[in-house]
Amino acid sequence: MVLRNTPTSYGATARTLHWATALLVAGLMSVGLYMTRLEFSDWKVRVYSWHESVGVLVFALTILRLGWRLYSPPPPLPPAPWIEHLAARASHGFLYAALFVQPILGWLGSNAFGFPIVWFGIVPLPDPIGKDEAIGRALLSAHSWLAYAMLAVLAVHAAAALYHHFVRKDRILARMLPGLRPPRD
Repeated sequence: MVLRNTPTSYGATARTLHWATALLVAGLMSVGLYMTRLEFSDWKVRVYSWHESVGVLVFALTILRLGWRLYSPPPPLPPAPWIEHLAARASHGFLYAALFVQPILGWLGSNAFGFPIVWFGIVPLPDPIGKDEAIGRALLSAHSWLAYAMLAVLAVHAAAALYHHFVRKDRILARMLPGLRPPRD
């Protein structure tokens, strides 16, 4: 098993971090939609706490992913028009920025509503804002809108990977999914 990226494929570390992040973000988005519709109860507090803790985990994974990209750069993009390279870099840049900013917005928004975050019930995070519901509403509104923007960019990201695999028939998808062979002409 190759841990580092190669000139033609992502290594096991990058693939694991990518798919772990993808699964956690899918869960966070699903739970985020669910929890906002709940009436206030002990269950709602537990679901919010889980959501916040997993958000902190995604933040940590994002830092780890960025560090890994510096240590083991991704394979180069295949030849394509410059606009496709620009779109790929812009979407990846947006997703990394969103994965970094989104948990911060959620943490500060919860804090501003007077709800401290205790990571998985063990590690309390600092409360840098203090209670201010107007700031909390603004932060959590930004958190919500950023989630929808992420969802849109993630849909484009997945569609582009499928386009490359089925239409362009290059190895873009195969290098992130081990064992996947590109279609033959």
